[in-house]
This record gives sequence, C-alpha cells and structure tokens, in this order.
Amino acid sequence: MKSISLLLALGLALGGGPVLAEEENTGVLAEEVLMAMNMPQTIEQSLAVMKQAMPAQVAQMSKAMGEELPPEMPQQNQRMMEVMAEELSWAKIKDDYVGLYAATFTAGELRGLLEFYRSPAGRAFVAKQPALVQHSMEINQKLMLRLMPRLKEIYKKDAAQEPKQEGK
Repeated sequence: MKSISLLLALGLALGGGPVLAEEENTGVLAEEVLMAMNMPQTIEQSLAVMKQAMPAQVAQMSKAMGEELPPEMPQQNQRMMEVMAEELSWAKIKDDYVGLYAATFTAGELRGLLEFYRSPAGRAFVAKQPALVQHSMEINQKLMLRLMPRLKEIYKKDAAQEPKQEGK
C-alpha cells in the first residue's frame, strides 16, 4: 500500500511540474504580448480619445433625445473621466490583463501572437489601432444617433403602459 501511495505522489509531483512551468510561461508570454501590443499606450490613448469625444457625444445624445443637458454635466463628465483614467491605468489593470491572456491562450498561441505583433504587419496593426478605435467610436456614435428616435419611442410606449403603483 505504501508503494502505491508513493508512486501516486511521485506521479503527481512529476506530472504537475510541466503544467506549472507552462502556467508560469504563459504569464511571462502574456505580458510580452501585451507589451508588444503597446497596451499601456493603447489604454492611455483610448482614454484620451474618450475624454475628448465624451462632451460632444453626450450633447448629441441629449439633442437626439430632445432633452436639455444639465448645467453640471461638463464638470461631472470631467470628474468621471479622471476617475476612469485613475482606475484604468496600466499599473492598476496590468495583472488582470496578464491573467486574462494567460488563462485564455496557450503558451504556443501566445508565442504566435508575439511573433505576429513583432512582425511588420503586427507593428502596423498596433500603430493604426488608435485610429481604428477612434473611427469605430465615430461609427458607433452615428449608429446610436440613428437608433435614438426608435429607442425613445420604445421607452415612451413602455412608460405609458407601465401600471401606476400606489404609494410611490
């Protein structure tokens, strides 16, 4: 019985070694991929684009809804962006992103991603990513503006059909 227990323990110890090394390797590779993707700069640029675009987007959405902006809205937007910039800084989210990539991709996949992001095409993709993000935000804004009248109608119909609750 002792020999079976010893063999099991030895098998688990030896079998667990490569898995543990693979997990450690994926963490290191994940961080390398994120750095090759210029993730800290991408996050910073995305926040800057959001900060710049938010006032106009809020104003357009309010106009599409037929509502006036509260006078305190610009200051609230500024404070919200400051909190977002602080909480979404690379220093605060790096470990979460490394863990996400390490858990999502195998070491082989991470090596493939790293090879891509270090290639001319990968570097071009990274360099053009901020423009892609900005233009996709503009497209989404146009889509939302186009949808707003329909969404407003749905909201009005639902609000009109909602039974009034007593005591509230």
